[in-house]
Amino acid sequence: MNALSTINGFEDMDADGAVSRNYEPMQRKQRRSEPRRKGHGGSSGGGMQCRRNKHFFGSGQSARLADLRAFAGAIALALVAMVSSASADTFTWKTVGSIGNAANPTTGLGAVSTNFKISAYETTNTQYAAFLNTSDAGKSNANSIWVSQMGSNSLGGITRSGAPGSYTYSVKSGYANEPVTFVNWFSAARFINWYANGATAASSTETGSYTLNGQTSGNIPARNAGAQVFLPSVDEWTKAAFYDATDRTYDLWPTSGNTQPVATVNPADKSTPNTAAYAATAADGMQVVGSYTNTVSTYGLWDMVGNVNELTDSSSISTQQIGTVGDPTKVVRMGGSLLTLSTDIGIYANSSYTGYTTANNFVLGTTASGSLGFRVAAVAVPEPGNMVAAAMGIGGLIAVHCIKRRKLALARVEAC
Repeated sequence: MNALSTINGFEDMDADGAVSRNYEPMQRKQRRSEPRRKGHGGSSGGGMQCRRNKHFFGSGQSARLADLRAFAGAIALALVAMVSSASADTFTWKTVGSIGNAANPTTGLGAVSTNFKISAYETTNTQYAAFLNTSDAGKSNANSIWVSQMGSNSLGGITRSGAPGSYTYSVKSGYANEPVTFVNWFSAARFINWYANGATAASSTETGSYTLNGQTSGNIPARNAGAQVFLPSVDEWTKAAFYDATDRTYDLWPTSGNTQPVATVNPADKSTPNTAAYAATAADGMQVVGSYTNTVSTYGLWDMVGNVNELTDSSSISTQQIGTVGDPTKVVRMGGSLLTLSTDIGIYANSSYTGYTTANNFVLGTTASGSLGFRVAAVAVPEPGNMVAAAMGIGGLIAVHCIKRRKLALARVEAC
């Protein structure tokens, strides 16, 4: 029974919880053959007289029905809100808890004071194409959120057709679940704003998690207070990739261990633990997200090493604590890519590496390349399993409420 039929059902029930047959009061069958009498032959008896008293005095049937309708309405709204929120979500989230963890003593990164969640996978061509096709910004290609290399380069996965104001975008065959590439920081931030604002045609790309207002170059704006969806900071990314909450230490590699993963793009090797997509060539192509099935971080994230370098919302100026004067126009990128050499992968994906502020780890906010993508993070909220548990709890409350009402009604009959 859905929430709406539950509400309507209350309108067809009498105060005892029995289904009404639209009888007139005198047509109802009495509960007993002889009415009980109390006191000195008073007129307060059982049978229909008691039912009349029950209907018209104190908290009568109309009041009870109003109460039940209001209660059921609140439940229905809560359930609809939960279901709508879950169904609109296109990301597989992993919650990163253990708040207040210490930073990695070697790099000074990874301390996070709040719970957050992060996508288990890198953002795909399918997800980014939905942004382009749905948003007004995409239909006009405002602020160059699509660039020609996405369609023309072998590492890009999205083509464009049509005219300005009515552009449409298509994902190349075979590229649907590969990570989107040729995004820069500003286009990734606009995707975040759009998603945070409801992911509709009218959803702003210029305000929300980041205040852009047409900006396409210069200093990277800070994350706005109260942002619910965002690019992970360098500390959030580091914690999600390397931190082991069980022993409160940092793994060397974002593959739940301290051994460098084996570089491979061979499909037969992808189910082998501790493998990753790096030290390859553009001809090998980006790999489907999550295809290295048994290689994940301790929080259950795929592809934290290799495939695409991932943007953060930390500029190089925010990482001065580990030794280099920062540049607010440059962004920290993490993880390494398909094209990163075996000798260089540790620069991006080894938690003991102290050179996160070297030029190798920063990219200008306007830079877009076939090896650069992003992952989405957000404020932690109840997971779908918790929503189901909440719904079960709500159902239990409805049952208890109905049982209580029925007991009260029977008690009044017995007291007559």
